Amino acid sequence: MKSKLSQQFSASHSSRQSLFSRTAKADPIFRTLKSALAALLVSMTISPMTALADMEEADSLAEEQVKEKEELKDMQNELNDIKGNISGALGELSDLTKKMDNQANAKEFHLFARETGWDTYSGSNVHCLSYNGKIPGPPIVIQEGELAKIVLHNQMKVSTSLQFHGIVVPHTVGGIPRSGQGLVEPGQTFVFQFVARQPGTFWYHPQLIHPNQKQLGLYGPIVVQPRLKSRPYDKDITLIFSELRKSPQAVPANVAAKVTPLKAGQAKVKTTTSEESAEGDQQKSNFRAVAWTDGATPPEVETDYLINGKPAPTVPAIELRKGERVKLRLINAGQEIVPLQLGGHRMEIVAVNGGDRLEPHVFRDTLTLNPSDRVDVEFTADNPGVWSLCSESAHQSSRKGRFPGGMALVVRYSELRARQQQPQQE
Repeated sequence: MKSKLSQQFSASHSSRQSLFSRTAKADPIFRTLKSALAALLVSMTISPMTALADMEEADSLAEEQVKEKEELKDMQNELNDIKGNISGALGELSDLTKKMDNQANAKEFHLFARETGWDTYSGSNVHCLSYNGKIPGPPIVIQEGELAKIVLHNQMKVSTSLQFHGIVVPHTVGGIPRSGQGLVEPGQTFVFQFVARQPGTFWYHPQLIHPNQKQLGLYGPIVVQPRLKSRPYDKDITLIFSELRKSPQAVPANVAAKVTPLKAGQAKVKTTTSEESAEGDQQKSNFRAVAWTDGATPPEVETDYLINGKPAPTVPAIELRKGERVKLRLINAGQEIVPLQLGGHRMEIVAVNGGDRLEPHVFRDTLTLNPSDRVDVEFTADNPGVWSLCSESAHQSSRKGRFPGGMALVVRYSELRARQQQPQQE
């Protein structure tokens, strides 16, 4: 019976295999499914090894990409450094070109520091110090951004120096002077150069190591005009307030008869040496300028209060026309406080000691000038008449208590002056 069952199973198995073969041969879809099943069995057998290899390859590719990024970053940094070097070199070349252009277009001024005789009042010729034979020295007027070249010639018997008060300059130009750097010995010449980067009102005088020379007459104005004016004005006037202390000195009889008084603003030009000129001026002067800082002034010392080197009534008047806008640049080159008052008008204070031009402006009819102050004011000529601009201190705006004298000048409208002259002409 067992043998019989075995024969039946074999027959049945053979029959199924025969049926499977016939079906596969007869049906293409079945063949395709069989191939796909076989491929799936193969992939399931080898996929762990393939996945591991793929992961290793991906890690290697990532490392290469990181290295490439770092190399690109290094290249970018090198390019930036090259660009920076090129930009710096171009900037230096531009600066050098500007310097060469400035050197060619530098505005040059010559200051001759010397002893001279200076007329204040009639009959008062003071032996003092001056630049170019004038008190104050010649104005230095330049444009913002220009290169200024100031040549100082020392024709005195002592050393001197120069400070550009209020202007920011390099240490080699404005630092404490020493031999070869701003200290100018007798008979020597020194050149100061700087670019005027700040517009405004400034002044020049010897450095602090020569404290008395400024009191004896060595000072002058500097005006740096802005590239762009905030608003136009019709008149631009600089006024320097100072005092000149003097002591009487004898004049030789053989010289006094030959004296020709030095007129206001007149410079003496001679072919003699500076020492000969100084001796000649000293002989012609009946006063000698003194610098006094030790308390009360001795009784023999007189003080002349000056505006632009002259006392009233020899200070030139300010002539106005109605409607004009006037700018006054006020500098106190003296040792005393000056309370200054303008009659009939209010002054708009637009700058004080190099202050920011954008600071709020204030209006005053009287202002105080402290020693070394620089104040720019503007006003509109809208009140025709004859007015005064003067110190409110009586001893400063008179001559020993007598009018006229000292720090005072006339502010006069031209229209009124013309009307006053018409009847005389008729």
